Amino acid sequence: MKKTAKSTVITLVVLIAVALLAPVVVGLKNNYMINILCSYCYFGILCCSLNLLLGYTGQISMGHAAFMMIGAYTYGILNKFHGVHFLIAALAALAVSFAAGLLLGAACCKLNAIFLAMTTVGFYKAVSTVIINEGWLTGGANGISAIQKWTVFGYKLKNWQFYYIALAVVLLVFLFCYRMVNSKTGRAMRAMCSAPIASSAMGVNNNQLKFLVCGISGALAGLAGVLYAVTNSYLSADMFAKVSVQTLTMTVVGGMGTLWGPLFGTLAITTLPELLRPFADHLDGIYGVVIILTVIFMPNGIYGFVRRMVQKASAKAKAKKAQPANAAGKKGE
Repeated sequence: MKKTAKSTVITLVVLIAVALLAPVVVGLKNNYMINILCSYCYFGILCCSLNLLLGYTGQISMGHAAFMMIGAYTYGILNKFHGVHFLIAALAALAVSFAAGLLLGAACCKLNAIFLAMTTVGFYKAVSTVIINEGWLTGGANGISAIQKWTVFGYKLKNWQFYYIALAVVLLVFLFCYRMVNSKTGRAMRAMCSAPIASSAMGVNNNQLKFLVCGISGALAGLAGVLYAVTNSYLSADMFAKVSVQTLTMTVVGGMGTLWGPLFGTLAITTLPELLRPFADHLDGIYGVVIILTVIFMPNGIYGFVRRMVQKASAKAKAKKAQPANAAGKKGE
């Protein structure tokens, strides 16, 4: 247990150091690259939220972008149209997304597998349709433009400064997920995911747990939506069309049911569109191929593959160290 905790801390420190240096490396005035760094942050949070639902409780969500959209639009409407302070608007976005997650939780208690996946897709379509048609509230097809960066004590944050705030939020979300999955609730989640009947027999209230996790997952996705809205300064329903597929790809490719998997998946899949810009129209198909290849060759995702390679390298190193000692012992005999 202590060994795992130590490796987790070391990995976290290294990733934080790299993330802190990234804006300096790409250039503090390079807003395009800073926005890409911010996209790692909000997609990382979104993947963590889906991982709680899919990886730890086994509930399939194919329309997870709906919660991100709800959070983003709640923030945009309150902050842009009604002048609500950004902190209050962000908290309201979390509350509304949490309520929407509880609504999905009610469906989770009744549905499983493909039926739940179809329901989440329908939920996304319903949210998207409402946003487009109710222009008096959401701006309709024109969306919401000129969403302002946060202002702290009268000082308007620059892009790179906002990135560091987004990075701090990612760290808080990761620590929250770490505490959650390593708690009694997390053990109940894993038990329900692997053997729901057995977990129910052991006293776990599966429906109550699904309800809670769906609410938390929705709230975290809404938080990602807030960062998304502020980073892009513009919202439109079309912007979320491929987010659900992208998030699912990140979670599966990174490694479901692990804390580090969503972060590894976010780094890999968020970088992919930048590398494949000439094939932007075929990204959905590319994501499908990536998922298939990952399931075949890396069933535990990138994180599982990297962890296995490190363990093999460590075992070989220990074996080499043991060889001279064994040879010396035989010589003495």
